[in-house]
Amino acid sequence: MESSLQLGEIAEEELKAYDGSDPNKPLLMAIKGQVFDVSSSRKFYGPDGPYASLSGKDASRALATMSFKEKDLNGDISGLSPPELDNLHDWENTFKSKYVRVGTVKKIAPSANDSSMEATEMGLASSGPKSIDDGPIAAEHVEECKPRGRNYWLGCCLKQ
Repeated sequence: MESSLQLGEIAEEELKAYDGSDPNKPLLMAIKGQVFDVSSSRKFYGPDGPYASLSGKDASRALATMSFKEKDLNGDISGLSPPELDNLHDWENTFKSKYVRVGTVKKIAPSANDSSMEATEMGLASSGPKSIDDGPIAAEHVEECKPRGRNYWLGCCLKQ
């Protein structure tokens, strides 16, 4: 398992460029914010494959729920049931054992324009989006979300 590609942190919008539509680019998809090079399974995740809709995006919700509906083709894992979270964990382990991790998806917390009052109270709704590394509450918030099986970014508790 080798990949010469190392992306580091990549925005969700940038990940779309690796959906298999360009045969000269690697085929990537993400699970729980971890980006994997799935080029070795192009027959499954490539444009003509049965799982093509999962490529070029964080497909966590789709894998957890086994739904390929457009509304589920995203990385939002809030509100998943314990069996769905177990299913997602199994998929994550499969990908870790089969594919090379080449980066992470940069998560952006809601800005003041699209968040609730709760975001303002948490100190997130300021002059624009913040990444998980942009504040003093980031590390403790990640630790708070881990036991709940939540997505590890600042917006995870805003959806309750």
